[in-house]
Amino acid sequence: MIDGIRVADGAGESRLEAAIRSATRAAGEWRRRALDPERPWLVGVADVGVACEVILADRLFRDLSAAEHAGLIAWIRASQQPSGAWLDPQTQSPDLSLTSLGWWACVQAGDDPASERMVKALRVVHELGGAQRASFSVRLWLAIAGHIPWGWLPAVPSEIWLLPPSSVLSPSRVCPWARGLLTPYLLLTRAPARIHLSDARPLLLTRGREMIPPRITRDGLVGDLVQNFDTAIKILRKMPRGPLLRASLGRAQTWLAHAQQSHGGWFSARPTLLSLLALRVAGASFDDPRIRRGLGYLRHARGLTRPPLTSASDPPHLGQGLTSPPLAVIARLTRAASGDEGAIPWLLAQELTEPGEWQFRTNAAVGGWPGEAGARHHLDIDATCAVLETLATLPKDSSQRGPAWAAMRRAIEVLLAMQEPDGTFARYERGESNVWMTQAPWRDAELMADASASGEARVQRSARALRQLARMGWRADDDRVARTMRWLEGHVERDISRDSVETLAALGRCAADLCAPDQPLRRAVERHLRGRQREDGSFGTVTATADALEALIALEGRPCVQAVRAARHLVGRIEGEGDALPGATIAGHGFSPCVYDPSAGIRDAALALRAFAERGGEL
Repeated sequence: MIDGIRVADGAGESRLEAAIRSATRAAGEWRRRALDPERPWLVGVADVGVACEVILADRLFRDLSAAEHAGLIAWIRASQQPSGAWLDPQTQSPDLSLTSLGWWACVQAGDDPASERMVKALRVVHELGGAQRASFSVRLWLAIAGHIPWGWLPAVPSEIWLLPPSSVLSPSRVCPWARGLLTPYLLLTRAPARIHLSDARPLLLTRGREMIPPRITRDGLVGDLVQNFDTAIKILRKMPRGPLLRASLGRAQTWLAHAQQSHGGWFSARPTLLSLLALRVAGASFDDPRIRRGLGYLRHARGLTRPPLTSASDPPHLGQGLTSPPLAVIARLTRAASGDEGAIPWLLAQELTEPGEWQFRTNAAVGGWPGEAGARHHLDIDATCAVLETLATLPKDSSQRGPAWAAMRRAIEVLLAMQEPDGTFARYERGESNVWMTQAPWRDAELMADASASGEARVQRSARALRQLARMGWRADDDRVARTMRWLEGHVERDISRDSVETLAALGRCAADLCAPDQPLRRAVERHLRGRQREDGSFGTVTATADALEALIALEGRPCVQAVRAARHLVGRIEGEGDALPGATIAGHGFSPCVYDPSAGIRDAALALRAFAERGGEL
């Protein structure tokens, strides 16, 4: 519940009407707070890892105000568990990398390493194998601090920056997150960078006086070969390479200069942080406009949040987000807070109007929407589908109908151009789910890629993209639609029993728009979705129940018995918890593969119950 305020029921309202009104108002409040320029709330709450790195980097930049520093440290401390560990947001188990960074950031802020909670944290790190077994991000900071040799990190041949974009090894072929990370990383390793930080050597396990080196590749023959290749690259680095090395480093520096976006950052917070460090290593001064704009982006990505497992009555803390408010979340909040037509021009203003890196392998003009406001270089198909869904609900007499329709037509052309050869849809760039980095046996390969490019996220994205095409007139007999339908049919035959409720709901809504009632894909999805309902009427979480309710209504054409049970459950949750309904995880980037959206529960409940009421549903 935001600020502990509940909305009272209006006179003469039914339970359903009161719940819809309360949820709609709460969604509007979340949207207002997420975009508040003075005191924003985070609707994409990452783990504490990036906040810890900001604390460490501030030793160099000295940019955090006293209030910002205290706020970030308070959030980091409040997220620590009684066991001393910081938890993985997905598994809720102690996380080696987050615990290492949490301990180090607290020591950097002045906490006593001998205090009970710090000793507990250190014990967790040692039990999990020591900081040398932590993620690439932790080991990079340990190397920057001079605590471990740079050879404990993967070697990246600088010459790949000279390859043309068409080459399979070119940095242009990896996802924008990885490209934004690898380019400054290359420059930092060639310096090599050094920052005097608090002593983090207690985090490392030793054998006698010798530190135990980590294995940077996975076990197995391929891992052994890559380990040897990595060693060879490091030996070659020590040999003079003259013009070739200078040219490749110059190309990397040129890319770094041109990749800074209009909002001041690069692709999300971590690439921005490393790019700022690389600029300093390259000689940029503290008052360099690029440095100031990048630090401003990091500040804009901060906002108020509450640590996990805390009460709504607890005071909020300052959290560091991966990005400024995700555009997909803002679009859905705008749709949930119906009646606010003044929010539509803001969404339209975020449309991509400049060429970007996403067009390297895509034959499309500009259009669509990025992942966050001001990210003019990077298309995001998830955000594009969310904005299209919102614009499609505009009434015919709306003053924004004309410009919205034009933007939608441009976005549909971009959407079609982002279709992969197998029929699926890429999120940021074509080919991102099948690049050399995701196949490499490095221990950090999956984390350095973007998890939202594959798996169930890919299925959901493809289903949502087909729904948008269907809305704009494409039918199942179109060859491009048929290609995606064939891929989805293959997925359903193989993996539908393992799909989450959210994936089944996305497939169900897609099938309702494009498949006949007796089509095998539609029947299989509906059968599995109905089988997931629990005795209390829910489908698991609030967001899963809301998604399933919308899918059931779309598949049946009217509220069925199971839809009524799901609606009753949602209304009961709203009556009992108000706008304090739990949120849901959404896709993050790289080392933070998921982030938490606290607005998701009340927002999705509002959308589902409104669809239920519009189809004549009654409790």
